[in-house]
Amino acid sequence: MLRYQTAICVILVLNCFKASFSWSTCSKPVVAFTAKLSKDTTIGGHGIVKYDSVLTNVGEAYSPQSGIFTAPYDGLYTISCTLMSLPSNSVHLNIVKNGTKVSILYSASKTWPQSGQTLHLILKAKDKVWIQNSNSKAAKLHDHGSYNLFSAILVDF
Repeated sequence: MLRYQTAICVILVLNCFKASFSWSTCSKPVVAFTAKLSKDTTIGGHGIVKYDSVLTNVGEAYSPQSGIFTAPYDGLYTISCTLMSLPSNSVHLNIVKNGTKVSILYSASKTWPQSGQTLHLILKAKDKVWIQNSNSKAAKLHDHGSYNLFSAILVDF
């Protein structure tokens, strides 16, 4: 986890070409967030996953209340998500952009499998990305603050 957070910080600094590393004086917009689930969570049929524990939210583009990331600028974004279900159920989660599925994660039942996806998406300002249960039945996600993550970073604009 620390390695991942360090990598995000390095990318943010490299995106900022001025000598000062203050986000407010950066010549390029800086947008990055990482959020996770803090506990076992049940997501209703076709419900959006609301990652409640926000580790980073530079640019305030992620809303833990809605679970939705809203791109503040046109640009190339890296979107990442990990999934771990409870052994009692299998889970399919969609990565959704503006209501259209762009990718899917799957975690099987009767075991503790993890899955993950990383996407590079060109987004327009105000485009929305979220993680959603692809099934009509409830999905049970296993977590105590480390397995289910959602993150995005503006790579270039």
